Amino acid sequence: MEDEEHEVYGGEIPDVEGDMDPHNADVDMSAADDDAVKELNEMKKRLKEMEEEAAALREIQAKVEKEMGAVQDPASAAGNQANKEEADSRSVFVGN
Repeated sequence: MEDEEHEVYGGEIPDVEGDMDPHNADVDMSAADDDAVKELNEMKKRLKEMEEEAAALREIQAKVEKEMGAVQDPASAAGNQANKEEADSRSVFVGN
């Protein structure tokens, strides 16, 4: 490749094949890979813990909703419906 100037940067375009030598790299990729693997494993562990906590919370929420549904009797539910209908009949919609 001839020495060309890049139209935006005005600098020389590097010869990609000649400039990139993996044996002369400044960064030790094996250590970086080990760190990345450790970090990935830690993140997977935390994700699993969070999923377990979420499942436990869903179970607790379902249990509470079940208990709340059992406490409410049908007569009070009908009364609440009548109150809602009365409030709706008195409401005024103001919109665009």
